This record gives sequence, structure tokens and C-alpha cells, in this order.
Amino acid sequence: MNKPWKQTFCVQALILLTMALHSWGLQIPTNYFSELGSPEFRNREIAQGEILGWARERPRDAMNELLKQSRKATDPEVRERCLLVLKELVNDEFVKEGEGFLGISMLNEVTQLKDEAKLRHAIRVSLIMKGSAAEKAGLKLNDLIVGLDGENWTAGPAADPFSLEIKSKKPGTKVVLGLIREKEPRELTVVLGKRPLDANFLMMGDLSLDLNAAEIEAREAYFRGWLAKRRELD
Repeated sequence: MNKPWKQTFCVQALILLTMALHSWGLQIPTNYFSELGSPEFRNREIAQGEILGWARERPRDAMNELLKQSRKATDPEVRERCLLVLKELVNDEFVKEGEGFLGISMLNEVTQLKDEAKLRHAIRVSLIMKGSAAEKAGLKLNDLIVGLDGENWTAGPAADPFSLEIKSKKPGTKVVLGLIREKEPRELTVVLGKRPLDANFLMMGDLSLDLNAAEIEAREAYFRGWLAKRRELD
């Protein structure tokens, strides 16, 4: 089978498939779907991005169709790209689950801010995890955290209520930290990460785990588990 004929056949098959899916009530962007098998790399990349955007508007239905395409599409390039889009959708689910995570070790302190009569409980940043939300946001060692989203602590040590509040938020949530850095007040916006299973060991100073590597492996494991569950249902 020569290549041009094969490409024409694959495109026609994809068009027929998407027409059938239209009849079942799904609005698959036919032009982008057929471009997944384009001989031009750039066109394939654009098509994959457009399909991801479409899929995120209807993730449940899209997951079913992309899984089907990843198994049954004639062109292996189309199967692979459908699987990659599916993986992104499953990753969206993964990110939304679990507890928020900043990625620091903390020491309780008491400080007094300018123009404030009362002492305020604060948190000294004593360790920052590699690849953590704190590192990505630019938090530094010895920064003094004196507030979280406009709230501060005057009744008692800050580390425990601060930690509980961070864990109560979903991964991907933006929080604003009130800081004292080099005696100057400032604010820092942080996008929380996902609390890893090994977080307790990390908080005790075990730096042997790379958070980026752990995050990648956790996402891969979640996707493998998702695929395994779907195989059981099929």
C-alpha cells in the first residue's frame, strides 16, 4: 500500500467515523480530528491541541470516544495522539483530587509588625522542597510567613492552623502569603501543588525524593490505574 493512498484511506475513515459520532450527539470537530493523521507535524500538533480544548468542554463523553479511538483508529499516529489527549483529561482529574501542598518545613515564631501593637504568630521557612509549589512561586529560606489570604494568627502558634488550611484546599488553588523578607513586608501568590504520599517524610527533612519525579510517577500511576479500571468495565 503506497503512502498517499494509505493517508487518503485513513482520512476518509476518520471522516466517516466522525460523521457517525455526530449522529450520536457528539460535536467532534471533524476537520481537526482528521488532521491528527496529517503528513505535516505542525498540523498534527495543532489538531491535537484543538481536540484537547474540545474535550475539556465535555470530558466525560470525550474520554469514552478518545479511548475508543486510541484502540481502534486505523492510523497508529491517530491512536497515539488520541491516547495523549485522553491522558491529559485523566490528568485533569488527578490534579483536582487530594490535598493542597506548599512544600516547606516550618518553625513557629512570634514577631511584631510595624504599626501593630500586638504580637503576631508567624512561620519561619526552614526548608523548601525541590520542585514544590513554594519553590516555583519564589518563596525563600528564612522568609517569615505572617498571613494566609489576609488572615493572621494572634491566638497561638501558626504552623498547625496554617498547615491544616493549606491541606484543606484543592491542588491548583491560588493562595496569597503575607511575608516578611529582609524586614520588609510583601505578598506572594502561590499555586498549591498536590500533597504527595511521602509528604510526612519530606517534612522531616528527607530530601532524597525529587518532587518533580514523584509527581510524574504519581500521574503515570493514576493513568495506568484509570486504564485498568476501564478495561475491567469493557
